Amino acid sequence: MLKRIPLALLAGLLMAGCAKETTLTTGEKAQKYMEKFIEKFYPFVTPNEYGIYVLEDTPGTGKVWSQDSLYTYATTTIRGLDGTISSTQEEKLAQQLGTYAMGNYYGHRFVQTGEGLSYAGVDALLQGMREGGTRKAIIPACLLTTSRYNTYNEYLANGTQSSALEYTVTLGGQVNDIEQMEKDSLARFIRRHYGEGIKPIAYKSGEEADGTFYFLTDSSAFKAEDKFPADTTIRVNYTGMLLNGQVFDTTRERVAKDAGIYDDAKTYTTANLTIATNFTEMRLNDSSMIDGFSAGISQMHWLGQKGVVLFVSSLGYTSKGSGLSIPPYSPLLFEIELL
Repeated sequence: MLKRIPLALLAGLLMAGCAKETTLTTGEKAQKYMEKFIEKFYPFVTPNEYGIYVLEDTPGTGKVWSQDSLYTYATTTIRGLDGTISSTQEEKLAQQLGTYAMGNYYGHRFVQTGEGLSYAGVDALLQGMREGGTRKAIIPACLLTTSRYNTYNEYLANGTQSSALEYTVTLGGQVNDIEQMEKDSLARFIRRHYGEGIKPIAYKSGEEADGTFYFLTDSSAFKAEDKFPADTTIRVNYTGMLLNGQVFDTTRERVAKDAGIYDDAKTYTTANLTIATNFTEMRLNDSSMIDGFSAGISQMHWLGQKGVVLFVSSLGYTSKGSGLSIPPYSPLLFEIELL
């Protein structure tokens, strides 16, 4: 375990490294500071061919990471050179830090790599890693850019970050077709929890089912003549969760408390929803909804009906995710009840 570096000592290094260097670029200043830091605390560590300093490397046994793959599945922790952790996706580490929250997602998540998408230094760190492996490395400040240059000197000349960072990455895998991966995840989840024979449906009328949307309900107790008309305003209870069962939103207070996401500033009660012929025009408490949720509502026609809707991230929170609870490219499940 690496020791935390005293802030006072870091400040001394910074002053020593930057004295009389006012003509240096930001990247060059950060480089000199990092080199003094390495010389002081890791004198036997030298930069690899990509310019990063690998401090620890636990080899994996799976496929070798390839820069040609579009999506990388990994868990990442980021530290400053003083040891301060600015971000972690490791559950145990978050518990040790006292920052753990039940409603947060921990573990591997998908990110896109490559120019314009990820830091050059992160791609360099991943070079040569195998799935299942963990690597800890110091990435120079000049490589903390999504731009790509031909030489290290060009990175130094164009660098805008003022300090290097320490990254710890555990590689889970890679995929090229993220939507197909999500479809496969939904299909496996459906088989495991609801049995064989359940087919996806089209979430828009006039289109064919493509595996991105599922809706399950038992409407046998309802009569066709009792369907409510469009433009009806109804009350709705719902609970949204990831496929691992982690709840991220609900109208039910007890569910929120059990899931560790209870907010005493929030009122837990049924939501108002106005039905519309075009599901994209529906409003929940006067707010727009993600397409997958509103498309699920559009499949429901009777008061008292309960349903389960599952869909891929393109109908949910897409490549962005939502806060700390929904990672990018997450298929979602909603349990819905119309009252």
